[in-house]
Amino acid sequence: MDSNTASPYSPKWQFRFNFFEQHGAPNTPTFKAAYKTLPFGQKIKVNFNFYALFFSWIYLLIVGMWRKALTILGITLMLMVVVAFLPDVVGRAIGVAWSVLIALTTNYSYYLEKVKGDTSWNPFAGMRW
Repeated sequence: MDSNTASPYSPKWQFRFNFFEQHGAPNTPTFKAAYKTLPFGQKIKVNFNFYALFFSWIYLLIVGMWRKALTILGITLMLMVVVAFLPDVVGRAIGVAWSVLIALTTNYSYYLEKVKGDTSWNPFAGMRW
C-alpha cells in the first residue's frame, strides 16, 4: 500500500499492511528476518490482535471476514465438545491457546482479504508452522 494516498484504514492497519507487503507472509524467511529487527511494541502491532483474542469469530464477522469467522466458529464448537470430556484445567489451557492462535493469525488474514482479495475459508494461511 502506498502511504501517500488516502486510505480507509487506520495508521495501525496501514503499518501492518505495509509490513506484510514489504516482507511477505509470516512463514517466509524475509518476514522472520524483518520481524526480528522490530521493537517489541511494533512486533505486537504486526502480529497480534487484541480484539480477536477476546472476541474471536465475532470480531472476524464484524470486520467482514465471514468465511474465516464461520471456520473459526466451527472449529471452536468442535473443540468445545472435545474439551467437555477433559479435565477442567486442560480445557482452560486449550481455550487460552485457541484464543491466542486466533489473535496471532487475524492481522495477516485481514491483510490477505482486504489487500490481496483472498476470500478463502482458511484463517491460518501463510502462518509459521
